[in-house]
This record gives sequence, C-alpha cells and structure tokens, in this order.
Amino acid sequence: MQVGVIGGGITGLSAALELRSRGAQVTLFEASERVGGVITTIRRDGFLVEAGPTSLTTTPALEGLIDRLGLESRRLAPTAAAKRRYIVRGGAPVPLPDGPGSLLSTKALSASAKLRLLREPFVTAVRGGDDESVASLVRRRMGDEVLTYLVNPFVAGIYAGDPERLSARHAMPLLWHAERRHGSLIFGGMKEARARAGVVRRKGITSFTDGLATLPEAMAAALGDRVKLRTRVRSVAREGDGWRIHAEQGGLAADQYVDAVVYSGPAHAIESLGFPAEARAALAPASRLRHPPISTLALGFAREAVAHPLDGFGVLCPEVEQRTVLGVLFSSSVFAGRAPSGQVLVTCFIGGERSPDLGRAPLDQLLPAVLRDLEGLLGVSAPPTFVHHQQWPMAIPQYELGHEAVEQAASRVESTFPGLYLTGQWRAGVALGECIAQGQATAARVIAER
Repeated sequence: MQVGVIGGGITGLSAALELRSRGAQVTLFEASERVGGVITTIRRDGFLVEAGPTSLTTTPALEGLIDRLGLESRRLAPTAAAKRRYIVRGGAPVPLPDGPGSLLSTKALSASAKLRLLREPFVTAVRGGDDESVASLVRRRMGDEVLTYLVNPFVAGIYAGDPERLSARHAMPLLWHAERRHGSLIFGGMKEARARAGVVRRKGITSFTDGLATLPEAMAAALGDRVKLRTRVRSVAREGDGWRIHAEQGGLAADQYVDAVVYSGPAHAIESLGFPAEARAALAPASRLRHPPISTLALGFAREAVAHPLDGFGVLCPEVEQRTVLGVLFSSSVFAGRAPSGQVLVTCFIGGERSPDLGRAPLDQLLPAVLRDLEGLLGVSAPPTFVHHQQWPMAIPQYELGHEAVEQAASRVESTFPGLYLTGQWRAGVALGECIAQGQATAARVIAER
C-alpha cells in the first residue's frame, strides 16, 4: 500500500514511521527545509536554546519511539531542581505547593483559598455531558482565587490561552472527566492522571543531550529518502480508488498516486491545501481555529547578574500581575548543557491570547519590556550576553467552547472521502506526546481500514 503523509512535524513523522513498520510504502511531504515543525533547537555561542517546545512528557508511546530509534543513551533527565515551580504573586516569585503538606504553608494562596480547596471534594458534582469553560469549572469547584493564581497562569503555560474561552472537555479533559467520573477535581484528577500515565521507565519530563530536535531528526533519518523536504503540496484529488497528490519541488512537479493520504499539517493551512471543495467546506470549523501569536525570547546572562537562585523549572505569571511575559523558563536549571560555564539561560514566553500584539512585536520593542520584568522578578542587573528571538505567528490551536464541531467535521470528511485521514495538534491534544500517539493511532487506522 502506498501512503502519502503531508506534514513533517512530530505527528506526521510518527504516522509515517508507524505506517512503514506495518508494511506500507510511505512518502512524507514537507514544505520547509527541515522536519520537526515547531520543535526548534538552536545551538549558538555555547548556548542550546529550545525556541519552541522545551521538553517532552514521558508516555508509553514516546518510550516506544525512543527504543525503536535507539535514542535511550542520548536521553537527558531533568535536574532535581526542576521539580520546583514558581508563580508570581504580589510582584515576586512564590514557590507552588508540591504536596499536601506544603499546601498549608504556601504563600501562593490565601488562607480562605486553602479552605476552599479543602472543601472541593464535597462540592456537588455535575455529571452531565455538557461542556463548560475551564474557568467556569474551576471557579465553580475551587473558587476565584485558585482560578486567578493557579489555573490562569497554568493555561497560559500550556495553550497561551484564555481559560474563560477554552473548553474544559477538550482543552483539559483530565479535569473534566475527574468531576464527571469521580466527583472531585482533586481526588478524581489524581485517579485520572494515574490511569493515563501508563508504565514508563522515567516519569515526568525528558529531553536529549543535543536538544529536542534529536527526536525528529532521528525519525527522518529512519525514513531516509522517503522524506521529501522543500516539497509543497498544491492539491489532493480523488483519482480512481486512490488519490493524486500534486506537489512541487524546486519548481518541478513531484506528483504521486497513493492509496491513502494522511494530512498532519496545521489546521490553518487546510483552506490553501487544495483538498476537494466539499472537504474544504466541511472543515471550516477546523480552518477557523484561533492560533494566537507567541514569541520566545531566550536570554543568556552572567550568573552573578541574576540575583534569583533559579532553583526550579521556571515562573508563570498570572494575568492579574500585569507582566509582559507569560512565563520564564529557567532553561539552564532544568537540563544540563544549556549554557556555558558561568552563564545562565532563561527562556521567556510572550503573547498568546493575553497580549497578541506583543507576540508579534519586533525584538527592539520587546527586549526592553522583558528586561524590566526580569529585573523585578529575578533581580537581573546587567544586559544579556546572548539573545535569540523566535516568533510563531500562528502558534497553539485553541480548543475553545464548541470544539466538538472540529472533531465532528474531521470525522465527517474521513467518512465521506475514504482514504483521507486527518490528524495533528488541532484535533486531539497539543502536547508533543499526544501528537506522537495521534500519529501512531492514525497509521493504525489506515492499515486497518485498507
């Protein structure tokens, strides 16, 4: 069976590798000059910067992929300090509680908010299937302060989104199911998390000594010449019992007839891809998904120029604190080898739904505002020794209220056009681990249905 995979991000690579392992002949089409999509590792001046996603959460699918590619020896565990997380409260970083004992002593929440948390398991649960926003769910069960100081910055860290708009059922299914199935976000959430974690060698986050790009580069190497870089797909048309992919490489036609097509690219590219008109019209809910702009700003400093010990994963900023940055990752504290000796590296995230204009702002406008934040939050007292600015004009898809229409549209198109499969970050999870699992599951469907 011949299968064309459109899109060389982590989902498309996962689908292509799984298809090949199941006996299919695969061609992967990628318009850019590299694979990996938003995974972007920069090595310069002794610094290693993750300009997109910064780590992977370990899942069974990821571990299976690492084993298949022989990458275990290149895998990198986080430091012990990475377990500590901070939020900003009252203009200063405050450690988040890391267990029931520290919940009582934390300064991240007031005494009244802590009491409200203790009452959460006894709040009457909603058991119906109706969706509601993340903000509504948390406010109803935990109160406004938990929403403001814990959930709001957490949502900004994952989606760069607005909890008032995001669907609890689709953006945070663990919390939504925790109440529906177990009657409590706290105890139900722990049960749901254990059920989803699976059996893994190393729990938590992981990376590689040479950065996250190690993974897609190894996947592409395993696929060999079946990966067609700088090859832009212009149209996908039904032809006989299969599909004709019309593509261009270096201005020359690179058409291919295949039995099945897997589209794993971004939702915002669907309209321009050249799918059959009926399919494009049906996929309008996916094409309309919001993708707010995000900037990442990686900054190196001399260690003595930063007063904060940087003894953690990073700090998230609640919207109420009115900072330029959504959060700051202590990159050189999380994984070894990210900064030269005597230097530290922090990565700042800006924009999203909270401040899209800042997500689009040029470096000369952004840097002074970010440095003011870092002076107040981390005690930065000298100019950076290293700067890398990366803009993502269309970043993370927002799973907002009504997101079920996206899934329904995708399923309807797949039923109407046999042999066309739709997958990716916009459909069933934005985390890299979820994208790997999606790609593999889509490949399994292709084989089973053909």
